[in-house]
This record gives sequence, structure tokens and C-alpha cells, in this order.
Amino acid sequence: MGKSFQEQLLQLGLVDKKKASETKKEQHQSKKQRSKSGKKNIVVDENVLLAQQAEQKKKDRARKLNLQREAKLQKRAEDGLVKQLVEDHRLAKDDTGIAYRFSVASKIQRIFVTKETAEKLSDGRLGIVGIADQFDVLPRRIIEKIQSVSDRVFVSLNSATAQQDSDPEDPYAGFEVPDDLMW
Repeated sequence: MGKSFQEQLLQLGLVDKKKASETKKEQHQSKKQRSKSGKKNIVVDENVLLAQQAEQKKKDRARKLNLQREAKLQKRAEDGLVKQLVEDHRLAKDDTGIAYRFSVASKIQRIFVTKETAEKLSDGRLGIVGIADQFDVLPRRIIEKIQSVSDRVFVSLNSATAQQDSDPEDPYAGFEVPDDLMW
């Protein structure tokens, strides 16, 4: 049988006998310690556990920041779309027209419009959109699109009132109610 590597080094004179015996003794002790501590090696190192917890917290924080960033970008995109829709489709204001009044957060606001625009606002064919204390008149379909995009915009839109079916027994059905009450 062949000689061990240590014996071959001794024979060649590369290692002295004293050094070889010390190395052999150290190897024996390390094997002995490994066999004793092998059963106890199951204990998790606290540093590793703390590092894993810190890494998990870091990942959670990064995920939370990404969600906030995405929400902010989404809000900015919605606001841009709403602003673009308002600018493209708003009707011209008439400062010499009649005052159309509407309520915003329990306060009465007014906007000056022409008579036919006021009628369309009353009928629900037009509506009012408010962005940053600026109110604009827009067509109903555009307002519905704005409402589907963003719910953070003030909208005053009368319900589209179809002509009510008159009661056949109503004695006053033939008489029209005057609508000359201007504030």
C-alpha cells in the first residue's frame, strides 16, 4: 500500500518530524471537537437571524415606498388627464350672462352663463366641474368620463330629467308652471 501524503513529505525532507506530529495532533483535536459540537451546531447564530430580519425589513420598506411612488404617479396621471379633458371641452364663460348658482360643500357658488347654457345645466345635458376653486361648464359625457377617472374632482351634474308622464286625472295638466323666479 502507498504511503500517506505526510509520510511522503517527511521522506523528501520538505517537512520535519516535529511539525508533522503537531499537524497530526491539531487535525485529531479538530475532528474530536467537530464530533462533540456537531450535535450542538443546530443552534441558529443570532447574527444570521438578525441579518435576515434586517433584510426582510429592508425589503418591506422598499415595497412600501414603491407602492407609494406608484400611487403618486397614478394620481399625477389622473390629474393630468382630468385637466386635459377640462381644457379641451370646457364651454366659454359669459361674464355678461345670467348667474347660475350651485352648492359646493354647503356654500353657494355662482358662475355666469348664457340663458341656453343655464337651461342645459338645469336639464342635466351640461354640468359643472370644479378644480382648485375654478369652475368650468362641460358636456355630460365628458363629466361622466372625468368621474370614472377620478373621484377627487368636484362635479355638479343635475340628473337628466325626462319629461314626467302626466297623470291622466290631473286637472291642472294643461297649465304650465311659470319659471320666472330668478335670484
